[in-house]
Amino acid sequence: MRKRRPAARRATMVGALAAAVAMVLSSCSSGGEVVVTVLTTPGVAQSSAPVTVPGQDAAADPSGSQQAPPAETSSGKLADAIRISAKPAFGSKNNGPNDPVTITVFSGKIAEMTVTGDDGSTIEGKVGDDKATFTTTDKMTYGVTYTFAGTAVAPDNSTKKISGKISTVKPTSTVQALIQIPEGGTVGVGAPIVLTFLTPVTDKAAAEKALKVTTDKGDIEGSWGWLQDEDFMNQGSQQSQVHFRPKEYWPANTKVTVTADLAGVNLGDGAWGREDLVRHFTIGRKLVMVAAVETKHLVVWKDGKILRNYPVSYGKESEPGRTTVSGIHIVQRKDLEYKMTNPEFGYYNLPERWAIRINNNGEFIHENKGVEAAGYLGKRNVSHGCINMGGKDAEELYKMVIYGDPVEVTGTSVQMSAKDYVYDWAFSWEDWKNLSALG
Repeated sequence: MRKRRPAARRATMVGALAAAVAMVLSSCSSGGEVVVTVLTTPGVAQSSAPVTVPGQDAAADPSGSQQAPPAETSSGKLADAIRISAKPAFGSKNNGPNDPVTITVFSGKIAEMTVTGDDGSTIEGKVGDDKATFTTTDKMTYGVTYTFAGTAVAPDNSTKKISGKISTVKPTSTVQALIQIPEGGTVGVGAPIVLTFLTPVTDKAAAEKALKVTTDKGDIEGSWGWLQDEDFMNQGSQQSQVHFRPKEYWPANTKVTVTADLAGVNLGDGAWGREDLVRHFTIGRKLVMVAAVETKHLVVWKDGKILRNYPVSYGKESEPGRTTVSGIHIVQRKDLEYKMTNPEFGYYNLPERWAIRINNNGEFIHENKGVEAAGYLGKRNVSHGCINMGGKDAEELYKMVIYGDPVEVTGTSVQMSAKDYVYDWAFSWEDWKNLSALG
């Protein structure tokens, strides 16, 4: 059997509803007080402008509208109703220096704002178009407490102070980074940008987001790729390294800017970026060396035309360990004389002139007087993996090439690998993009 509700409750509800209806009808017919609800948004206060209430007594207000009284507080000032919020909140600590701080004023406008660090520094910021928000535009500094001080103004010109403090993190360690291309340098069209972190980076995605490459020729398709952590600097400890290479060789005569905004970046495991880096350099003429091993010649192309065709001798592939490695190498460094050592084949500190290093696995282009005297250049491949040349040709090429000029070696059974150090061009474009930490 369904229960019936108590008559007393039903009577109370009906009575309350009747009273509410009577109050509404009374207001509409007598011109008495009207309650108007106003939703508050940032920078907007309850206004003293007329609020139209349909059905008002025309005798009370010939215009047919009635002005609602301002929403004043007990002190009679609109500023007492201003509310202020901060993101991150005032009083918060261990904030990232790169994270902007935003102050928002409700029911008022921002008249002024200053941000001062306890180290004596000041931070710039920008007031939004709505005049109700202020956002810092400068980076902050590690281990500093910043005081935010300003003034908010209500519609009646009464004011309220804005005041609060926010502190930045004091890292347990910071990580230094280096870019291998010197400021203002000129490099070849195959030169990657190599950025080395002197200690391993855990959050590689955060680091990569701070890196940017721009050119005077607009956007060039390229990608950062992280190689395996290893002791790149021969310091007895691991480092992280990320390379940038374009999809194709750089366009000749391009001006490049690398920006690494690493200061204030959380690199993971309590380590933070130490400083920002900016590097400007230029891509030079397009010079590419084509090293087709079976031809026993080295052909130099400059800006799309053959410049030189040198007789050379490549590695003797019939003996293991002597094969010249196939793949796109780049010129890495030059030495007027370099002492060659290879215990496996019994020579130590053998001086060779006009030495051009093309990988980090012992391969050079250099003069070899013995091979030249034997008449092997252009006829037999007898080296231990290097590209041997005659004296005059080696000197001419040495003076011609610069860091980053590609050497395209083809025709052997051994391919480039990680032990060749700079082997960026050994990857297909799709495989290279997969080395990015950003997916």
